[in-house]
Amino acid sequence: MAVKILEPVRTRFGAMVAEMSPRDRTLFLGLLVLGYLGAVGMTVWLTNTAVGDARSRVDAKEVALSRLQLLEAQYLENAGTVEQIENLLRENANQDFQAYVEKAAQKAGISGNLKAVREKGMTQDGTLQVKTFNVEVDKVSLQQLTDFLYAVEAGGFPLRINTSRIKASGQPAAKLVTATLEIHAYRLEEAAPLAPEGVAP
Repeated sequence: MAVKILEPVRTRFGAMVAEMSPRDRTLFLGLLVLGYLGAVGMTVWLTNTAVGDARSRVDAKEVALSRLQLLEAQYLENAGTVEQIENLLRENANQDFQAYVEKAAQKAGISGNLKAVREKGMTQDGTLQVKTFNVEVDKVSLQQLTDFLYAVEAGGFPLRINTSRIKASGQPAAKLVTATLEIHAYRLEEAAPLAPEGVAP
């Protein structure tokens, strides 16, 4: 069917070429060849452009995937750290802060110099409870204070020394220090399990 439709066009095209002079025929065929080569070149260029765009999209997706994998690894690492901290908080949930500080003072040999452990206040952030304490140590050597701070910080209790005020007194040969520490102590308050439906808590 298509051959029959194109037959008049081919016949007319053949007649037109036959009527041309040899020079015009050469020019016409040259134009046809140039047009064909131009079409092939355009097709190759468009194909290369499409391939380049596809490659760029693939590269961008590979970069995005790498970033997601890095974020996933960081998330897993942070989740592990959070779990360790929560376990530490659970282990010390029932430990009394004042008794802990007194034990640290005993280790440092300054039980008699521990003058006060006073609670200043408490804040709540979700399940994390933060209590603020003032701890006062009077007339100890710098080495004794260092030993006491080490015992407080390294004893495993979840806390942070927020601020410290240290005042020196006495002769240079036997200088003593008085320290006032503000300490944040942390406690994890687990949510109580839900009672079965229809059962009063």
